[in-house]
Amino acid sequence: MTKETVKAEKASVYEVGYHIVPAVSPENLPKEVDAIKAILGANGATIISEEAPAMRSLAYTMVKAVGQARHKYDTAYFGWIKFESDADAAVEIKRALDGLEKILRFILIKTVRENTIYGPKVLPKNDEEETEADDASDDLPDDSSDNEDDKDEESGDDKESSKEDLDDSIDKLVV
Repeated sequence: MTKETVKAEKASVYEVGYHIVPAVSPENLPKEVDAIKAILGANGATIISEEAPAMRSLAYTMVKAVGQARHKYDTAYFGWIKFESDADAAVEIKRALDGLEKILRFILIKTVRENTIYGPKVLPKNDEEETEADDASDDLPDDSSDNEDDKDEESGDDKESSKEDLDDSIDKLVV
């Protein structure tokens, strides 16, 4: 086995998600991302995929101490990079990212190579089921009658029985 083969076998896939402080101008944002990529490259990481940072509102105010000053942020640029690296290099990458003043916060996680971003589920429309349901409703007898009092009584019974069924169902659920 060569050294590269051993290294490839020990390699894992990681993802770093990061917030860059909003004080960075949009023109200088690529420089900050390049600094992150340079850290990854210097530690032998291979970039798999990435998303360019975009300005996002934060769920809560974050505080970053730079020197003696404490800065509060409600927004930040959020981006991520997925890369392949060995565990020792990942530790070094974490240490290097801790030293970047323009990164408000980051998270480094072990993940899988596959794309795990999924869109909303759309259930396929099953024409056969709808057709069968329509056919079944055509076979039902027509309960319409000319007497409105009969309608009120029937609907009142249905409401009462469904209310009782509902109460029974709730009683079964409550222990």
